Amino acid sequence: MSICILSIGSELLEGSVIDSNSAFIANNLKRWGGKVELIRMVSDNKDEIVSLFQKYSKKFDIILTTGGLGPTFDDITAECLAESAGLSLELNEKAYNHMASCLNRAGVTIRQEHKHQSMLPATCRLFNNNVGTAMGFSVSLNKADIICMPGVPLEMKDMFIKEVLPFIVGKLGLKEQSYIDLHFLSIAESDIDVFIRSLNISNEVQCIINAGKGQVVVKLRGENKELVEDYALKIEKAFPKNFIGRGDILPAEYLVNLLKEKGKTISFAESCTGGMLSEMVTDISGASSVFYGSVVSYDNSIKENVLHVSADILNTFGAVSEECAHAMAEGVKKLMNTDYAISITGIAGPTGGTKDKPVGLVYIGVTDGENTKVYKNIFNGSRQQVRLRSATKALQLIIDFISNK
Repeated sequence: MSICILSIGSELLEGSVIDSNSAFIANNLKRWGGKVELIRMVSDNKDEIVSLFQKYSKKFDIILTTGGLGPTFDDITAECLAESAGLSLELNEKAYNHMASCLNRAGVTIRQEHKHQSMLPATCRLFNNNVGTAMGFSVSLNKADIICMPGVPLEMKDMFIKEVLPFIVGKLGLKEQSYIDLHFLSIAESDIDVFIRSLNISNEVQCIINAGKGQVVVKLRGENKELVEDYALKIEKAFPKNFIGRGDILPAEYLVNLLKEKGKTISFAESCTGGMLSEMVTDISGASSVFYGSVVSYDNSIKENVLHVSADILNTFGAVSEECAHAMAEGVKKLMNTDYAISITGIAGPTGGTKDKPVGLVYIGVTDGENTKVYKNIFNGSRQQVRLRSATKALQLIIDFISNK
């Protein structure tokens, strides 16, 4: 039950196109207990592709390819597969009619060159393409079924989910896994790791920890649904202040949902993050019902004239200070007339730091008008990392602030 993915296209190896297809395929196969043992990028080189088909077909049960199915001269996947399997290339009428129908609807004149796209290995199995012109196809060679799909992500994803995955599930007798992702905010990956180790998780359950963008995601997989759920609940309950939900939820989405649930509104005053926090929230559909707006007060004159941070605070304590963050939060709340407000002011670097105020020093203020709290943080990393960590930490702080009211 071994699976290999070949991403075909010279553009992948030169870095002009990123291979997102392989991650999508592997992730969805994992939900059915399918194990991808190898992912490899391959240039548009006929000899190399033919050699890999012949070599890997003796090792893997399923070989999935993406790319090289179009009408241009460098689209050679079908030709390579036919040669590998000792089959002739023939004009596949069903594939041609599908392509012609798509092109006619789009008002594209069909040229002789378009036939190249429908020249497929004789006796191949076809997979429908509901959103593009190139149909997928497969051929059996040695121990493997070699399945070829388009490289365009939108087309590949639709074909894989609707056509190819059901074929593989049936072919290999795969069983759907219980699949739970737990999202935690503003917590060290090592803290969760220590707790998970203490659980001595059964071999029946696979546990993966991923960290990035201020989040830690714990992924639990297994056929035993009750066992997977049991471990998930234990991990959730161990970190109640950091747990924000299951599935694909983002911290900003959690905040938007929380504000909707409570019927409250929010506004931001950002300095070093330059609108990054606002972008995170406005990426969420429906944010307009709870998020009124923000002030990117990068210059002190905006802090003073728009947010009404006093000149005394700026001159005495500076823009990067507890006092300034306090005044910024209260100033934007009053300006926007919202229920809650957040302020962020700090030194993202790489320049601008001093002995007393080093690079990475960030103050984050949260307020509801009656109670204002300011949190001092020192974030490590590049300028972009400091900004990202500041915005993510702000989300966690306001979520805690609202939740504890």
